[in-house]
Amino acid sequence: MSTSSPPSESERLAALHEYLGLDRLPGEAFDRITALAAQVLDVPYAALNFLGEDWQFTVASHGADLAGLVSPRDEVPCSLTVLRQGPVVIEDLGADPRFSHHPEVGPGSAVGVRMYAGAPLVTAGGQPIGTLCVFDTRVRALGERERGVLVTLAGLVMDELDLRLTARELTRARDHARTLRDLAELMHEPQGPEETAGRALALLHARMRLDWSGLLRLTPGGPEVLRDHAEGRGAAYRAVMRGAVPLEGTALWAATLRHEHVFVDDCTAPPTTLPHLFAAGLRSAAWLHLRDGPDGNPYVLALARLGEPAGWSPGERGLLEAAARSVGVALERAEHVRELERAALTDALTGLGNRRALDEALDEATRLHAEAGAGYVLAVVDLDGMKRVNDTQGHASGDDLLRSFALALRAPDVTAYRLGGDEYALLQMASGGGAAARQQLAALVEEAARQVRSQGYPADASVGVAAVPGDARDATAALRTADTRMYAQKRERVRDREGREGKEG
Repeated sequence: MSTSSPPSESERLAALHEYLGLDRLPGEAFDRITALAAQVLDVPYAALNFLGEDWQFTVASHGADLAGLVSPRDEVPCSLTVLRQGPVVIEDLGADPRFSHHPEVGPGSAVGVRMYAGAPLVTAGGQPIGTLCVFDTRVRALGERERGVLVTLAGLVMDELDLRLTARELTRARDHARTLRDLAELMHEPQGPEETAGRALALLHARMRLDWSGLLRLTPGGPEVLRDHAEGRGAAYRAVMRGAVPLEGTALWAATLRHEHVFVDDCTAPPTTLPHLFAAGLRSAAWLHLRDGPDGNPYVLALARLGEPAGWSPGERGLLEAAARSVGVALERAEHVRELERAALTDALTGLGNRRALDEALDEATRLHAEAGAGYVLAVVDLDGMKRVNDTQGHASGDDLLRSFALALRAPDVTAYRLGGDEYALLQMASGGGAAARQQLAALVEEAARQVRSQGYPADASVGVAAVPGDARDATAALRTADTRMYAQKRERVRDREGREGKEG
């Protein structure tokens, strides 16, 4: 038998999906209702069925153990009941060409059913999702009273289903409230964004159906996965997301740049952009902008459902937005901490690293030397003529001199520091004995002094250079050696200047 579908079949299947999700659907209540239907209507068999797109699932039964049975929809009379959305009685199935061939119909079968009567299970929204039906081994009719009893009992089934659905929604609302509280608490905990994201994603996976989720930093070339969480089939999708996923120029990229949240409930057809994500199983997706990083690249929280579409309910969207707030706060806090750390390691006047930054850099250089034998060269620099500029041109000009000299000290592979006043330091990693690096640093200082003189400042610079391990065994010894050599050069410059002035006098 073939039956057409009611005009609102998509809405009917969506309503059915809500009830299919109920836990422990079979139970004593349904067994009692099917038994009562059989007793009141004086029939040997009764059944409670759900009808999907092309199948019938028996939830409970009386007179025969049919619970859990799945039958083709086009072979069962309950299809007519759902199609007509009202009670259906077939007095003699054996005389009906649509069902006379069925193996359970007629005197030659093991069961020998002849009469069928069914009433639809109708939701509050008017969608028939299944039937309560009875069968008799006799050919018989059902009067209006008996049909009314069947419809009333079908209503009792829906009352029980709706009660369970309400209980599930209350439980879900309670769980959502608990999750919202847990997500809000994450904002107040002193942890980094990746740890916050990891905990938030774990909470979300425990409260809703997710196959994969991740904290991403987006670049035009594709996303960088900072932290992700995968369940089951999400493991294969994780590999795709960690590969090349070019986003620039897509609608998703444009929405992210507009700081929008994007929810896709149903990717039912291959998209024109990012088709490999669809090929990897993506069917429902959420994409929540968190904030832009200091380099302008945005951070997003991305979530995926694979295999079959599952729209994002209002409650789920609320949870995802709460998670985005928590992770966004952690990102903002981490950036603030980084700014404070940068400020603590930066000379405010010149923008170079300060003495603390040099100490940390020397600690790292010492570690690399101990672990890998890497050498380094340290230069200590004194800017000569600073007092003269302050006395003759004012302290503002003196500050300009310090900044100009600092700018001239910047070079590839060389890190410059201002130690305070008119003292600077340079650090460069070097292989071998560091002879080339020593010459490079000395030349860099000489060129920087030439540049500030070309700007009209009566200044020069003294420099002392020391290499580890060539001149010193560690950073402390290198600083001492470089400082001694710098002062030696400074005294020599003073003697030369005094000698020239004596001859001129």
